Amino acid sequence: MPHDRPPLELHGTSDGAGLALRRGTVPGRIERVDVLDGPAVVSTTTFTPPVDGAAADADLRLTPWRRRPAAPTVVVHYRRRQPESRVPAPSARSSFRLDPDQIGDRPMTQATPDGTAADTQGPDLISAFFDFGTSRAVCGVFDRRRVTSSDAALPTAGVARAKNLLPVRLFGAGDSTDPVREIESRTVGIPRVRGAAWREIFATAPLDVHHLSHTEPRSSDLVVTGDSVDFAGDATGARIRGVKRHLADLDDVVPGTELSGRELFTRVYRRFAEVVAAELELPRAISSLSVTFPTKLPPDKREDLLTILRPLAEKVEMHIDEAVAAAGFSMMKRFGADFLLGVEAFTLHSRCPEGRRAWEIPEAWAEARAWHENLLVLDLGGGTFDCALIKVAVVDATPAAAGRSPGRFYKLQPQVLASGGRLNVGGDRLTAELFTLLRGKFGILPGDTRFRGVEQAAPRRELFHALWEAAEAVKRQGLGSSAPTAVRVTVPTPDGSAPLPGDVTFVWPADTDGLMPVRPTTTEVTVTADELADRVRDLVAEVVWLAGGIARGGLEVTQGTGESVDRVLLSGGSMHSAVLRRGIEDALRRRFESDLLAPTFEVEFDAEFAKTGTAVGGVYLDAVADLSPDADDAEIVPELLRGISYLDVDASRLHVNLAADFHLRLSPQKVDPDPLFRRGQRLELEPGGQAYAEGLITYSVRAVFAVHRFDVAMDELGSSDDALWATTLMLREEADQLAAAGVHARFEINQEERVTLLLCKGDPGWHLEGPAVDTTHVDGGLVAPPARDGEPATLRYTLHQDVYQVGVGLREREPLAFAGDPVPPGGLLLNVPSRRTTLYWELPDAEVPAPAYAEHAEQSEDAARRTYGTLADVPQGHVWMSLDETGALRFHSKRPGRRTKDRLMDLIDADPGWVFEEEMKSGLTYDESKDPFSGTL
Repeated sequence: MPHDRPPLELHGTSDGAGLALRRGTVPGRIERVDVLDGPAVVSTTTFTPPVDGAAADADLRLTPWRRRPAAPTVVVHYRRRQPESRVPAPSARSSFRLDPDQIGDRPMTQATPDGTAADTQGPDLISAFFDFGTSRAVCGVFDRRRVTSSDAALPTAGVARAKNLLPVRLFGAGDSTDPVREIESRTVGIPRVRGAAWREIFATAPLDVHHLSHTEPRSSDLVVTGDSVDFAGDATGARIRGVKRHLADLDDVVPGTELSGRELFTRVYRRFAEVVAAELELPRAISSLSVTFPTKLPPDKREDLLTILRPLAEKVEMHIDEAVAAAGFSMMKRFGADFLLGVEAFTLHSRCPEGRRAWEIPEAWAEARAWHENLLVLDLGGGTFDCALIKVAVVDATPAAAGRSPGRFYKLQPQVLASGGRLNVGGDRLTAELFTLLRGKFGILPGDTRFRGVEQAAPRRELFHALWEAAEAVKRQGLGSSAPTAVRVTVPTPDGSAPLPGDVTFVWPADTDGLMPVRPTTTEVTVTADELADRVRDLVAEVVWLAGGIARGGLEVTQGTGESVDRVLLSGGSMHSAVLRRGIEDALRRRFESDLLAPTFEVEFDAEFAKTGTAVGGVYLDAVADLSPDADDAEIVPELLRGISYLDVDASRLHVNLAADFHLRLSPQKVDPDPLFRRGQRLELEPGGQAYAEGLITYSVRAVFAVHRFDVAMDELGSSDDALWATTLMLREEADQLAAAGVHARFEINQEERVTLLLCKGDPGWHLEGPAVDTTHVDGGLVAPPARDGEPATLRYTLHQDVYQVGVGLREREPLAFAGDPVPPGGLLLNVPSRRTTLYWELPDAEVPAPAYAEHAEQSEDAARRTYGTLADVPQGHVWMSLDETGALRFHSKRPGRRTKDRLMDLIDADPGWVFEEEMKSGLTYDESKDPFSGTL
């Protein structure tokens, strides 16, 4: 074989594939070769005896050859020769990322059934993740074409840092050129050091390894000319700022334009796609598009946005909010270039399902198949603040048929425990306060910068933007270091001297028509360090007040095991302020101490990716999910047994949660200490974007119902600090008659935090319409008749969404319903956003035979106690399952309507199951004064 060719060539044949390696390309005895297409395995070949690739050129035959890979990676497993040693050398591996167009003379092909060669077209390999913020927009792109012929190496700087943590070698073992082996050999028995070393290596985002890229952040200010919409940095004209707030109502006309939000955002995102394609030199249009959104944006508003964006690409999705996307970037860094090693490093310092770490309960941790940490994300952008407590879980979801195979199938399952945010808390809040301060220092009248609804408002609008730019510059300069520093602001004059270095220039707009306010007599003012500190202090207090409440609520509602926040991620452009970051960290530690939570969390902040990390993290989560095979694929088990591992992302737990506590007032002097709805409580999401949650408590009927809303726990506030949120009234005589007739009160809340009062006669009943599912194969039927007259029917078996999730250690997920649960006269209604519904039997004192009708019945480790059987496959698009007292099972695409009465007093003579509904009055209004771009500031 001539040595003027490339060191490695891969080519397909009619019945396999060939791999040619030049001598020394792999410095050892080759035992196995894997060919991957992304993460999917195309070919795995074991060589017995091993082929010496160090001493001679090697021509290897690879079989089987399933298909031509579009993004090929060749992994060669080998052992170096070490004749001086009495033990075999450890297994090593070399990875080669190849470009299909540059790997040899013979084309890579896939054999057709008749034996002829045929090229195989791969899928469209470009997907994007758009993050359109209040002040800046950025896009992350996943492009599997961006592969090179170079090896994927660990980050050099991270390796150097990791070696400093390793203990001194006590006996000679030779100098290792493989940092992976060095870390593993020198940290045996000391998992803390091992985990710390891997964290150092993965501290740098391996963007090139994951084939991810991102655009430079651009201003979200828009220039609108008729129907044309462009970004201010790419076009000249009058700027329109803060348009992101109009996502909340797409039918409103955006001030300064003649376009509705629906028309404007269609044009914004279409133009954004064009800019991204040009900046990153993409060869064709983006085919898969994901869009991020503020945590606080209600689900129905997200669906409205998704509807107008669907024409932009073949696939458009909107399931990751800004806080979760930021967490995705953090996990990409944690897992690094080699996700298998990254997962192992993650588990070493994470919690097992019981909430403890390896050094706290070693036995339970070692037996666990799921590990997690609690990540609190604080995403402080220009105009919005998003906060989410995310349980970042890694689950060993390896199929049971693979047993203890060397290869593992891991799932990354981020779960939102609690989330919330503010649409008017962010860097703009701080800028607005500095704007007001500067306006007063320069003696500018408030009316000179107010322009909404005023004729000939252009001069006032121009003055507003000029002063806003100066306030922004003061904020960046005065708060960029570890402590606030004074900033001088000067107004240049035609005959004045040049500003000094470090001065902020306030450029007074030119007066072209005599309508501009009179120039100020003062041309120089100073914003002191104390003035900056005062304004930062207020913003920090509000951010920590909200974040602390979300953290405490999420841990109390879903964990209940004495856990704490393990890591705090500071994200968003406003976090570039060191003063703001340090203030938030210090205040959050004090807050956690007062809440009896451990204040020992780690802080994570990446200055380079404070804004772009959200886009990169979102596209990373999407890319891993798209590339991962299904764990149920028949080809997966043999590959796991060969040592191939996989990582998948399960985004099904990114639920919408309530961000506040809601309490019912029991009397003029007393509020119920138990919340009616609580922070972290999950909202059930329906098709079309509607979401709701049912109250936790049933109340007696009274004449006055008043619900109060608390952003933090009620016991932290005085009586004067609560917020009356919703009320409803009835006559006292009516309330007394309803109570005597057995009517009680329940409550429901929707995604906009609108509260509905439900006056119920017994348990609410439903209008259960549509054909029933055939359940004749179920022994005895799903429902057991009442044991005594007057009692309800009961569920005969326990129901699960998906039995396989029980088998991989998701212990916190409970069944849909338990055997023995009552089936009320109005029917039992269950939310089932899954692909399959299964039955589950558990008889503690008798051995249960596998039922003949359960075609795919499975036995767990405790076969004498547990048996699973498929009940039904949930139809596409159906998210509700109902079961009436006769045992009839139905699926529904929307939640069935309740059996409702139109008149309140009709409940007195109604049968059980009837309901009267009334939306409570609420003072929800838009506070225009808190919006700096409304022109009212």
